[in-house]
Amino acid sequence: MKNYTKHSNISRRRFALLAGTAGSAPLALMGAEPLTAQLVAQRIQSELGGDWPSTGTDGFKAGDPSTVVKGIATTSMATLDVLKQAVKTKANLILTYEPTFYGRQDAQPRPAPTQGRGPTGFGPDDPVLKAKQEFIQKNGLVVFRLRDHWQTRKENDMLTALAGALGWAKRQVKEGDALYEIPSATAENIVAIISERLKLRAGLRAVGDRKTTVRRVLLQPGAMTTATMWSRYSEVDMIVAGEVREWENTHYAADMFTAGEKRVLVTVGRVVSEEPGMRACADWLKTVVKGVPASWIDAGDPYWRPA
Repeated sequence: MKNYTKHSNISRRRFALLAGTAGSAPLALMGAEPLTAQLVAQRIQSELGGDWPSTGTDGFKAGDPSTVVKGIATTSMATLDVLKQAVKTKANLILTYEPTFYGRQDAQPRPAPTQGRGPTGFGPDDPVLKAKQEFIQKNGLVVFRLRDHWQTRKENDMLTALAGALGWAKRQVKEGDALYEIPSATAENIVAIISERLKLRAGLRAVGDRKTTVRRVLLQPGAMTTATMWSRYSEVDMIVAGEVREWENTHYAADMFTAGEKRVLVTVGRVVSEEPGMRACADWLKTVVKGVPASWIDAGDPYWRPA
């Protein structure tokens, strides 16, 4: 064993400088282990608690967990564009809310016929899938999915952050509930506000009476079930959701409008509706994982319309 004692005679000032920077360096000083993606995951797991089964939704989806972390990026979905932005900002650990590889569990896709595509879906040789995997590998990225444990936090960040992004943070009717009372305006005006504040391009859809007065709004980031809509539609003027099933929720709302009901259903896109919550996640990470920068990368609204 090496004898380090003969090198330990440093000044008090030098020791203070070392001690002051130890907590902010990605590589811990004086022989401590480097901050790897695995260690970051362990800190997250410790803070959020609960069970983390290897077969669960949350966990590593790509890359080497032993990679030393230079920066962390959060996003609602690790699209190829988001991954490219992460590389530019020198973030090599990406925390994503939604799947990265086009499947609910990021599981290995079923084999498909020629060139990786067929009636059963895409196979492991699908060119888009392979390009994404190769980009991750080439750039030394690590992708960790954080969904189930993040959305079950008692702070309900996915909901409250969306309300905050819309300017309605202080308008919640009851703590923990998704109902908000906002300043009265026409549905058309509210939809315009939503589009502007969420920076939407063409992903927004609205069904119902555009001239009706809106005051009570139900927020549902992500996907809204039919049970949620049907059980609460009568108590609100407008529902704002990420996405719904068109043949259930959308046309139910359309038929209600035809029958004379003056209520409105608005969908903004599942991924877009979850972005504020993942921005909040980046802010939370700064208090949990110190020593590396954490930032949010917006996947954005992918839709467009003809000019």
